[in-house]
Amino acid sequence: MSLPLAVILIGLSIYPLVYLLKTSFTDYQMLGMQPTKFVGLSNYSHLLTSGLFRHSLAITGAFALSAAILQMGLGTGLAFLIRSLGRRAQTVLVLLLIPTIISPAVVAFQWVQLFNYQFGPVDYLLTQIGLKPLLWTGSPHQALGSLLLVDFWEWTPFVMLLVYAGLQSLPEKIFEASAIDGSTRLQTVRFITLPMLKPVLGIALILRLIGVFKMVATIAVLTNGGPGIATESVSYYTYVNAFTYFDIGYSAALAFVQLIIIMLLVKIILRLMKRPGVRTLA
Repeated sequence: MSLPLAVILIGLSIYPLVYLLKTSFTDYQMLGMQPTKFVGLSNYSHLLTSGLFRHSLAITGAFALSAAILQMGLGTGLAFLIRSLGRRAQTVLVLLLIPTIISPAVVAFQWVQLFNYQFGPVDYLLTQIGLKPLLWTGSPHQALGSLLLVDFWEWTPFVMLLVYAGLQSLPEKIFEASAIDGSTRLQTVRFITLPMLKPVLGIALILRLIGVFKMVATIAVLTNGGPGIATESVSYYTYVNAFTYFDIGYSAALAFVQLIIIMLLVKIILRLMKRPGVRTLA
């Protein structure tokens, strides 16, 4: 039984990773007529000196930080609120999860219609309350915020679900003892609930960071990386180089660097979760 599983693991995970690393050391062009040559670290030196790569990395960092703060904060707050609803909690939870189960491309297309400058209902509502319509995805100063709003709407319920599941797994005896000791609700949340939820919050943060680094479809449909390169994240920059310019060798190097960055971020978060004083649910 273990041998077939090992073969599947190697075929689906290890081999593609090795092939990606191998390709990153070549000048492989998808539509190139010349034979592929080994170029060593040329692709990596190119990306490290590329202003476009640094820009896309900065866009991704700013987006990831903003998304983490907003989604973790509101998602956790919604989880606490839904838990207090009793029997109605499951119904509300299912309704709030609808954005998360829709395809990102469909979500982005939906928001394209909502943000339409001439016919979109969002700008129409703004004009009805005396405000000027906004170029949601047409302005370099507003496009990234619009993208963040769409990602927030789609994925905050996912964080909410994880935190809600974590809350449901906490033992009630601890909260009963806290109430007997005279702790207020705020003290219970701050000193008991949140410390016990740190592993769950850490996992939610890791999954959302990975999601941000993987985000391509939403950007492609909503802003196409623009205006200009205002919303060109590192994943979209990789996509453009691979499937617009067909520079597969350079794109492989970009993808491998992203993998290293994600692994470092995950390692940092996991280390913070293991700091003394952090209790697990086990």
